Amino acid sequence: MRFVMVGTGAVIATAKHIPIAMMLTEEIDIYVEDAADAEWISDLIDGSIGRDSQFHRTFGYYGDGVSSHTAIMPLDWRSRATEYVTADGSATAICPSAEDIAIAKLCAWREKDQAWLHEAFRSGVAKADRAMTLVRGGLPEAAPAPAELVRRIEVVTAPG
Repeated sequence: MRFVMVGTGAVIATAKHIPIAMMLTEEIDIYVEDAADAEWISDLIDGSIGRDSQFHRTFGYYGDGVSSHTAIMPLDWRSRATEYVTADGSATAICPSAEDIAIAKLCAWREKDQAWLHEAFRSGVAKADRAMTLVRGGLPEAAPAPAELVRRIEVVTAPG
């Protein structure tokens, strides 16, 4: 089974040093790559390891079944992703780069995303200059205009 992690969980899994403020989430957004029935799989994830499940109560975090359309990232995000294979080889977790996750958060632009972005760029977990380059590359049609995404990067990286 191949899972894709999007959101904060992907960065927590891949960053070598991450500020505590960026780790304050119990939610891991995941979907199954190339699922024949993505909605059914998402519901299965929610039901088995989702919020308030036995898994959540046991481990303190939970899986949120999402889709490949949940996070708006550069079209070539997969080329920068990191793959982790379980010891028994039965599952692979695909984690987009911190900059690709940053772009997804720039697209979503919720208050919690803005705080996360500020900390990610301040700490160097995600590189603002790299995100700017990616924003000017190929993005899905659902993404805000590149100029707006650059403006958002400037907002979260402004001093003060």
